[in-house]
Amino acid sequence: MATSKRPPEPSQKGRPGSRSLREQMQALAPEVAAAAAARVAPPPPPKPVKRPGPDAVSFKDLAGNGGVRPIAEPGRTVLHEPAPSAPPRPAPPKHRLWVERRDGGVWARAEDAPPRWLDDLRAGRVVPRRELDLHRKGAADARQVLDEEVLRARRDNLSCVLIVCGRGLHSGLEGPVLPDVAIERLSEELADHVIAFCTAPRRWGGEGALLVMLRPPAKEG
Repeated sequence: MATSKRPPEPSQKGRPGSRSLREQMQALAPEVAAAAAARVAPPPPPKPVKRPGPDAVSFKDLAGNGGVRPIAEPGRTVLHEPAPSAPPRPAPPKHRLWVERRDGGVWARAEDAPPRWLDDLRAGRVVPRRELDLHRKGAADARQVLDEEVLRARRDNLSCVLIVCGRGLHSGLEGPVLPDVAIERLSEELADHVIAFCTAPRRWGGEGALLVMLRPPAKEG
């Protein structure tokens, strides 16, 4: 009895189901790599460059390497405002008048004046050449007028003036003010211009007036 041969089984090498797992993974490796690469997130955008402001830029940054050098800043001098100076005080008078009051009368004489000059003035032997009336004036106005008129009379080379102060009949409870103002001014601030003064004789006003003997004008040069 003849034996029949079985046909050879086809080779399993080319069949897809016959490859091993390792071979299958190697075959899929390029596709897996491509898919993984597609899933990778894109790189973040570059951060904006922060440019320095004008105050942060140094002179060196602006000048670059061109050989420019900054100018040395000179030392600053702080100027202080001068303190306001006080107004100059008037020089005290060179002469001084000694004043005496007695029995409602007053008389004064400079240190360098002979006593007989005051005697002549009190006796009315010296005639006034100008009259200055202070009636109805306040103390401040009386001082200003006295200063101006005494200096003017001296410039005009007048040897004697009559100052009318009044008796203070309308001065109220305080009494006469102008006689005291005139006496104080003549014996202190105007002492350099006065030789002597006294209560005027009755014919020129009596207790309501002062007779003033002035110094001659100062020599220039």
